[in-house]
Amino acid sequence: MTTKNALGRHYAGKSDEDRKIERRAVLLEAAILVYGEVGYHKATVRQICTRAGLTARYFYESFSDGEDLFAACYDHVVEVFLSKALEAARAFPDDKEQQVLAFHRTYFSELREQPDLARVFLMDVASVSTRMRQRFEQSVDMISGLFPDHVPIAHTNEQVREYVRRALAAGTLQIARRWVEENYQTPIEHLLAAIVTLYSLSDQSDAKR
Repeated sequence: MTTKNALGRHYAGKSDEDRKIERRAVLLEAAILVYGEVGYHKATVRQICTRAGLTARYFYESFSDGEDLFAACYDHVVEVFLSKALEAARAFPDDKEQQVLAFHRTYFSELREQPDLARVFLMDVASVSTRMRQRFEQSVDMISGLFPDHVPIAHTNEQVREYVRRALAAGTLQIARRWVEENYQTPIEHLLAAIVTLYSLSDQSDAKR
């Protein structure tokens, strides 16, 4: 039975907007799988639509082009990874070091368990376009601000501390990228040891400068 109301048409209890949201989610999932298999530059709209079981008409209902879809996938992957890592960190409300370790342990684990998402998040983003490189840089800025009081940066100048925090975030992403490229051969505990060492080095800055 078909009914109408102020929100639009409904089919089997779902509105047009609900169905559009569902189709968008299916396209995101299909795109991430295709990117994981062939990379962004070899992926086509047709491949993604075929994997999603949808026609190109529905693709252009939600996305203007392939880069628009990739940007949406990237935002989705960042949200998934960071939300899980932050949830793990919250399990240690009174221990800053354990918060940082839990965050990174979960982050690295998610990269290993979801290699398709890892490729979108780390490998392809910088080579897509200037727009996506800027998006990646925004992610670095966001990550650098997650634990502003957890990193022992001795320098008194806040601008210097901000640069150090950003360098730490970029260093973490570089470790992760290298790890993915090497097919996750290094044990996660070794990566965490590198993170702890990286963070502890930030305490060596000269506070008098």
